Amino acid sequence: MGTVSKIVRLNSRTWVSALGMKFGSKLPPTFKFAIRGLGGSFLPILFVSTLLSHQLPAQMGSPGHGETQAVALHPTNPDILYAGAAKGFCKSLEGGTDGWPVYGLDTLSPRVIAVSQSNSDIIYAGTYEMGVHKSENGASSWNAINNGISDLRIRALVLHPQDDQIVFAGTEGYGIFKTTDGGDSWKEMNSGLIDKVIRSLVIDPKAPDILYAGTWHGVYTTMDGAKNWSADPDGLYDADVRVLALDPTDSNIIYAGTQPRGVFRSVDGGKTWTAGAEPLAEHIESMAIDPTNPSHVYVGTKAGVFLSKDRGDHFKSAGLRWSNHAWTLVFDPKTSPPTLYYGGVGGVLKTINEGLWWEVTGVKLR
Repeated sequence: MGTVSKIVRLNSRTWVSALGMKFGSKLPPTFKFAIRGLGGSFLPILFVSTLLSHQLPAQMGSPGHGETQAVALHPTNPDILYAGAAKGFCKSLEGGTDGWPVYGLDTLSPRVIAVSQSNSDIIYAGTYEMGVHKSENGASSWNAINNGISDLRIRALVLHPQDDQIVFAGTEGYGIFKTTDGGDSWKEMNSGLIDKVIRSLVIDPKAPDILYAGTWHGVYTTMDGAKNWSADPDGLYDADVRVLALDPTDSNIIYAGTQPRGVFRSVDGGKTWTAGAEPLAEHIESMAIDPTNPSHVYVGTKAGVFLSKDRGDHFKSAGLRWSNHAWTLVFDPKTSPPTLYYGGVGGVLKTINEGLWWEVTGVKLR
């Protein structure tokens, strides 16, 4: 094990706050990788240390054990964060600096998390093994709520923005299910849905009867709360749509991240789609739009995070090129500037400067 002996920042500013370390401090084994990969399109920092190798981190900033597959936010308190790890549901009360203690579900892998915006004690977690679980006490305890769900492999989960008893769940092969009683019972909602492999669900916050579903074969739309679904002729039918994102200022503008055809944009509520001027030829896994500047679109890929400053026409690297999975990206609009959280290989990281510098939220090895 070596020590941090010197750091040189190209703009002459020297700091190591992202690692929370001081000069001369011991580096744990998980930091034996080329930190310079955290930067954007240029080399932002250089560690001059005998330690540094090119080994990728296994559990850097990791809540629980292994990769982080979901990150969710408290509706009012920016210090409270939630994360789905390979083993358990994790909750931080101190912005990730408290070691990400596990709050149950420690034999499961929460892939998606939805938190009520009106009552933060109500949390839904979708797992890939045992369906949907619900907590009504801020994650202190959990109950399985799968009555009526015929496929327990949950890939997507969204709450009605005004009624946390209404939840939509997208499954791996049996389509979409809806509950109107907080999970006591679920009903299949697949009318018109030809492809039932659901990758992503998004709901229009201003018109919550409108939802979009990203599937193995394109995008489907419902205008009546999931009673009926339709795919427009130009609905990307030949694309594996892995993630959808709505413009926070205009919900007619929708982005679809595909594998392996890059990012598409619709400006008419999903009726027509166009590719960027220079398509990003990467496998898209996650997406987030800057709430203060919606022309800035971030995507997580198998080759790190990328940023477009022109609504998806052109992309440049926003760092984390060592990450071979970026499962989730989410903006917290409550902070100034808004904080972008990443969940994937390496745990949970965050940036407030367009990916120039990524900060580890906490390290816990299990």
